[in-house]
Amino acid sequence: MRVLLWLLVELWVLNVADLLLTRHSLSLGFATESNGVMDYFFRSGTVQAVAFKLGIVTVGTLLLWRLRHYRTALIAATLLTGVFAAVVAYQALWVLSF
Repeated sequence: MRVLLWLLVELWVLNVADLLLTRHSLSLGFATESNGVMDYFFRSGTVQAVAFKLGIVTVGTLLLWRLRHYRTALIAATLLTGVFAAVVAYQALWVLSF
C-alpha cells in the first residue's frame, strides 16, 4: 500500500506540473490546448481550469486509494503516473527548447 500511496502523490504532483506547464505555454502563445474539456475551462478562466484539473485528479486519486485493496488500483496508478510523467517530460523539454 505504501507504493500505491507514493504513486498517487506523484500523480497529483505531476498533474500540478502539467497544469503549470500548460498554463505557461498558453500564456506565451507557444501552444494550444488540445483537450477539449480543459480548453473550455482555460477559456473560462485560470481559476476554473485550476479548480477543475486539481479537483478531478484529486477525486481520482482518492478513489484509487479507496480501492487500494485491489491490485487493479496499483496497476491503474502505475499507468496513470507513467502517462503523466511522459506528458510532463515532453512539455518540459518542449518549453525549454524555446
